[in-house]
Amino acid sequence: MSNAAGFVLAVVAAVLWGLTYCLDERVLAGMSVFKLYFLHSVVGAAVAATVLLATGHPPASLIRVDASEAGLPLLAITLVTATAAAFAILSSIQMLGASKSSVLEISYPLFVAIFSTAFFGGHLQPSVILGGAFIFVGSAIIAMAK
Repeated sequence: MSNAAGFVLAVVAAVLWGLTYCLDERVLAGMSVFKLYFLHSVVGAAVAATVLLATGHPPASLIRVDASEAGLPLLAITLVTATAAAFAILSSIQMLGASKSSVLEISYPLFVAIFSTAFFGGHLQPSVILGGAFIFVGSAIIAMAK
């Protein structure tokens, strides 16, 4: 896939996440975080199974994990952190609303840079730390404003 396609997909994801947060805020007014997360997961699994079928792969490949694919400990950790992150953001949307939650959550690139460096040997540039810190502080200022 080309860089241009990657950029387009990243923007599409941003647009769709923006819409999802707004929709989730409305849905969470009458539904628990756990139920909404469950429904998100069920629909995600159904979409993944459909895509697998359409591309000639059996849906059972969704639940069969080969230890060599990603390493089971790493896979377990990412599943736990992604689940915890999903519960945290849905709870935050329910408590603060979509706008404030999204402004704070969007500071995650700073943490991507830090964790990439700390755990996987990435190279952290001073400009990334400074820019990330500005995003984090700016996000907090926006979220705390009435």
